[in-house]
Amino acid sequence: MRLARPLSLFAAVWIALAGAAATAAAAPAPARASGTAAAGSGYAAPTMLHCKLNVRSGTKSSATVLRTLYNRNGNCPGKGGHDSVPCWLNKCGGITAGGSYTCQSGGKSYKSWLPVKHHGKRAWVAVKCGTYVTP
Repeated sequence: MRLARPLSLFAAVWIALAGAAATAAAAPAPARASGTAAAGSGYAAPTMLHCKLNVRSGTKSSATVLRTLYNRNGNCPGKGGHDSVPCWLNKCGGITAGGSYTCQSGGKSYKSWLPVKHHGKRAWVAVKCGTYVTP
């Protein structure tokens, strides 16, 4: 019985790490119409820690939410998988200082925003609240 408890703890930690690695490494490429120019390489996606990531019209937390990306892995609600959005610039560059935000109520405040491509136009996501996958 004493051996079972450490083994189950080890298994739980391993599953959590494997899920986090899969989320960071396997952001699916969104479908696009043929002939449409590809965005810069890389994608932004929500993490298993915060479960969602808002795509906004500007670099302020008060800017209009254009879309909400959801992570449905790990402890996040849903049956698996996650949404992603292509970065605006190559390798998810162009991080810009903007208005302050927190990733969770009462959490640390940040001011860095990442440009992403939303319906062919530039939009923004909060850098510290998501994960960014580059080739």
